Amino acid sequence: MKVNTPFKIGNCHIYPFEYSIQFDDAEKQSVQAKFIEVLCYLAQHSPRIIPREELINNIWQGNEYVGEKALTNAIWNLRQHLKGADSDSEVIETIRKVGYRLLITPIFDEIITESDFSSQQSKHAQSNTFNIKDKNKKYNLLYLLLTFLIVILIWLSLQNNEFIQPKVTKITKSPGGEMFVAPSPDGQYIAYKWLTPDGENNLYLHDREHPKVDAKQLTFDQAKEGHSVWSNNGKYLYFSRRDYVKNKCDIVQLNIKTHQEKVIINCPIGGGYYYLDISPDDKTLAYHGKHSSAKKSGVYFISLIDKDAQPVRFSCQQDCNYRERDMAFSPDGIHIAVTRRFSRFNENIFLVNLTTKASTQLTFKEQDIVGLAWHPNGKKLVYGAQRADIRSGYILNIKDKSTHNLQLEGFSYPAFARKSGELFYQQRPENYYVARLSLNNTVASSPLPVIQSTFNHLHPHYSSANKKIVYLSNESGHYELWTASIDGKNREQLTHLQRTIRYPRWSNDGIKVAFLSPVEEQHADKIFILNIKNKKLSTVKSPFSVHDQPTWSWDDSAILTSVTTDEYRDIYLFDIKNNTNKRLTFNGGRYGMMISANELLYGKSSRGLWKTTLVPNVNKQNFSAIKIVDKKLSDAYAWTYRQQNKKQELFFKESFSQYQQISHYDFTSKKVSPIIRVPLLTLSKDFSITTVDDNNTLLFTRSIFPQIDIKMLEHPLLAK
Repeated sequence: MKVNTPFKIGNCHIYPFEYSIQFDDAEKQSVQAKFIEVLCYLAQHSPRIIPREELINNIWQGNEYVGEKALTNAIWNLRQHLKGADSDSEVIETIRKVGYRLLITPIFDEIITESDFSSQQSKHAQSNTFNIKDKNKKYNLLYLLLTFLIVILIWLSLQNNEFIQPKVTKITKSPGGEMFVAPSPDGQYIAYKWLTPDGENNLYLHDREHPKVDAKQLTFDQAKEGHSVWSNNGKYLYFSRRDYVKNKCDIVQLNIKTHQEKVIINCPIGGGYYYLDISPDDKTLAYHGKHSSAKKSGVYFISLIDKDAQPVRFSCQQDCNYRERDMAFSPDGIHIAVTRRFSRFNENIFLVNLTTKASTQLTFKEQDIVGLAWHPNGKKLVYGAQRADIRSGYILNIKDKSTHNLQLEGFSYPAFARKSGELFYQQRPENYYVARLSLNNTVASSPLPVIQSTFNHLHPHYSSANKKIVYLSNESGHYELWTASIDGKNREQLTHLQRTIRYPRWSNDGIKVAFLSPVEEQHADKIFILNIKNKKLSTVKSPFSVHDQPTWSWDDSAILTSVTTDEYRDIYLFDIKNNTNKRLTFNGGRYGMMISANELLYGKSSRGLWKTTLVPNVNKQNFSAIKIVDKKLSDAYAWTYRQQNKKQELFFKESFSQYQQISHYDFTSKKVSPIIRVPLLTLSKDFSITTVDDNNTLLFTRSIFPQIDIKMLEHPLLAK
């Protein structure tokens, strides 16, 4: 087998026995052993495409738990090490949903058989074997001592369960998304929400004692079911149900045996995810929402033993610089763990005493918590965190606040079976790429990928001034700014901030890029401006701590972005040179574009797009705006404006119960017409769209409908 002999790829020499590589006329570089093993395997089987499963089976002995993430990491690092091996092409090609292959034919120094290799290994080992007869007693004693220490270390490791491999078991595997797992207390039944590719959205029940029997459907409606939680006695399942057609939201109690439903309370239709949890004595249900009297969403308690009970807000309501979202009662009922979101870049877990409300911060520098659950022993929390759209799981020790990374990509929304102690979670990968849609075709065409890989690429914006796309990519582990030509080639990384960046926007002259990013060690974010020519980075002066997607003024002298305060959310103009700011809207403006020197087009959280004429000394009393598009947009940001040859038009996203579409609005005829219709979740929540006038196309963020499965994790650190 020639894989273990030295070989050459382009002008790079690979020495497997030494785990090193060397470019022509350069020094040798050490490379991690597993990286070399992956490269050798690809070389041995070149030019065949090697499936990911085959690499995991051969390099990591089939350990999917470790291999999935380790293989992706190995491929990324190999590409970095092999840069320059061939100036005209990549060395390793990713064949999407299949695997990898070498694009450059390897040249081996010699060809040896497997038996020859074994012989060479034996000779190599013999030449390095410690020969006691040829060594003095001093070295002999040292050798025996080291051997004894190694045995002791292995024994201690075994005592601490460090050598016990975690085990992941797939519970569901139907097409679409099985989400928000809720195991019964004894672990026999698994309740979950199933979002099918055609838009069906209901709760299902899986019986683990009969794994070959199809899951039982629990709800039958056109509403949207959300998170669910079992009562501790295993009799009831509580869940949220939102019906947008009826403009109604309910928290429902479902009797598992009789299938009888009972509405516990009417909840607000808004407020995002409806997180739920139940106290260990089954007397109190906690849920996330936003009732009319509240300024921010938060956690509410409702008594399950008082028939006339009204919701009681648990979260801070006045003068708060955060919003509480998810929650989990401690097994002893003394504390509740809650997630507090200070900005879109800062969400962490806090431990709150239910009696005194004294709080302790448990996690730090997290961006987005995607689920948390108490271990039944009350000493640990398991949670999911999303960073740059990469979801991972962690075990948190309550006493010393130490964390252990589970190394499970896609880990989110964990839940324990309280009596059996089994841990279940939802695995959800995120995959975004930049797509192109031609507007020249009379017959509708399909969107084509422009920038797509195993990493995520999103938020494209095109500059007609410099003929480049600016976009975000997480291939470095963080979302950083990148540019590319109109066809997706000539890619270049612009920033190395190693923190999350969002919403890049070219200035009209194509010289600067504005974007949103957090301020380190602060519960705040800022608008940053990067000068492409001199690489100078600056921030926009602002007295506010929460900003939104930026755009540029008509003459590039100012930045427009909405700000959020305790009283309102509206669009401001920030003068870059004079460091002044001015409020432009007074009716909830979220995202706006200047369409002339004194006209602002903007979206709100409600229906349609609005236009206002900018006047000096505008205030709430003299502010006026008119609705331009009386159409339900998917959100206030999912649109773009274009003016060509005096023709004004909009392109925007619409979402329906079973599909999504990109639509067109003509300002003259005031007609809306669909451009293309796509399956649900194809146009993600981070959807952004831009026009490329040079070839009359649209560029936008597209996502792949995720395969979301429920899995069970057995881990030595979770053993009681």
